[in-house]
Amino acid sequence: MARENPFAKLDMAAITADNTPTKPGYGMTGAAKTVVKSIEDLAENTKKLMQGEVIVELDPQSLDVSLVADRLSDDGQEYQELKQAIKEAGQTTPILVRPSSTDRQRYMVVFGHRRLKVARELGIPVKAVVKKLDDITSAIAQGQENSARSNLSFIERAFFAQNLIATGMTKEIVRSALAIDEAMLSKMLGVVDVVPPPIVRALGASRKIGRDKWLSLRQLLLAPALLRVASDYAQTAKFAALPEDEKFDDLHEYLKKYKEKSSAKKPKVSSSAMQWTSSDQSLNLSMNAKAKKVAIELTSIEARPFGDWLSSRMDQLYNEYRQSKTDTNGD
Repeated sequence: MARENPFAKLDMAAITADNTPTKPGYGMTGAAKTVVKSIEDLAENTKKLMQGEVIVELDPQSLDVSLVADRLSDDGQEYQELKQAIKEAGQTTPILVRPSSTDRQRYMVVFGHRRLKVARELGIPVKAVVKKLDDITSAIAQGQENSARSNLSFIERAFFAQNLIATGMTKEIVRSALAIDEAMLSKMLGVVDVVPPPIVRALGASRKIGRDKWLSLRQLLLAPALLRVASDYAQTAKFAALPEDEKFDDLHEYLKKYKEKSSAKKPKVSSSAMQWTSSDQSLNLSMNAKAKKVAIELTSIEARPFGDWLSSRMDQLYNEYRQSKTDTNGD
């Protein structure tokens, strides 16, 4: 019986030198074209890879996960359906692995982590294609296989992109791996740079949540006060008990309501009052001055710490003020 081509789902056209989604002036370098060519060569040799001893059965315990994580949580129902299918009909699609660079008896998964997990849980060998690949080629193959299956959420793809860059991959290689353009990569990295890992892990894959909602959450979390509120709320038992597909909207609404409530509590100041906000938005100052009375109010997350710091230096600050008046009069 013919075995299914493990590369059949790879969108090879998406990563060719001529078709990689890029903006004008952002073409691929010679090195990147070489990487893409190596992936194309793998596609051309698929039939050979599927013949005879090339597809082998390996002990699941001899396999290590990829260098770069791409998932934040299991697929739930999709994973259970995959497990049931393999239990009933066996594993029809091999996974792709590469020899370990540190142990001749071990292998590293390029893609097929869920099939490996199923094999481990069922206690059966895992069918695999073994291919010697370098880190860059592995990353592109992993990313393209995930992109072709379209079952990674926006935040998982962003998470994968961030992890690739953390291993030393260039943004050009990351874009090729995910088949995205420069603008989309920028948005993805903008989200994972602002939303801290503990919150990302608490939210999980968020499969129903797309780019726009993640960008909205990012905008909220740019405010230090809201970031702190979000971090605290994400650790509560109430939040942890929510189904994963409800967590994002719950957190997003919680932060919006908190922001509206905080804005409503802010005291009104006269139009003549002087107002100042720190560059990081963590301290607000309002000053209402009369002939012999000046009222200063500090608000936001740094209000109390800054007030304490200011109080401890009043003598020094007042002496500097008096000295400035002496200097001015002397001139």
